[in-house]
Amino acid sequence: MGDVSVAEAAERLGVGVARVHQRIADGSLRAERIGSQWVIDEVSLSPLLESRRPGRPLSERSARALLALSEGNRRVLDALAPAERSRARDRLRGLLANSMSEDALPEVEAHPAVSLLRSWLRNRAERRLFRASPRDLPDLRDDARIALSGLSHPRSGIASGDLVEGYVAAGDIDPVVNDYVLSSVAADKDSNVVLHVASAVLADNIGHISALLLAADLAEHRRPREEARAVALLRQIVKQNPGLISIGEEGRGDRREARA
Repeated sequence: MGDVSVAEAAERLGVGVARVHQRIADGSLRAERIGSQWVIDEVSLSPLLESRRPGRPLSERSARALLALSEGNRRVLDALAPAERSRARDRLRGLLANSMSEDALPEVEAHPAVSLLRSWLRNRAERRLFRASPRDLPDLRDDARIALSGLSHPRSGIASGDLVEGYVAAGDIDPVVNDYVLSSVAADKDSNVVLHVASAVLADNIGHISALLLAADLAEHRRPREEARAVALLRQIVKQNPGLISIGEEGRGDRREARA
């Protein structure tokens, strides 16, 4: 990929030229000034284009890279090729920049960052819904095989004593279901237990729920309160790590390596 003009970027994104300049200013589009004109790194368009094409989940490897970058997991990041790190950085930068947007949206449409998050991390785990006896919920919540997340995580900021949500290793799901006589249900409204059966993406995350992973769990509930909290968690990542949406020297180095 190469560089594109502001006009071409605006056409691809379906927005005005002024909006592209705003994206350059807030860091969600990587650009360089050449003379009196801006040229935009085509790679940095990908997150914004994908946000307008929901339904394209990342591969497990790419999702793992995105989660690792959001929390600075060097062990995972150092095992990636420079081009993979660069793509993960561009995706995360686009996602976080979207979270800072205050664009007015119809009530039926989710915040753009929430839609992007749901799309990209859709395959991080198998989401299974169950009904348990209300008397068993405290024991489920304390079960060491379940890493609490979503509405059950303290950082969600949403009290939900009548529901248990968390991650379970693939080898533990059947024993948990059998031990608590959980009944499968088809709809969220009928469930009081939400279990995310961890895939290889989450090998480094079981027992450690990052802000990005928690935001993805909340986004899947598809309700305004949970979606608003997901956006707040993304903004918290920006506040704690402002360099993630700036163009740092490491990003430039990865870009040069990827093009070499």
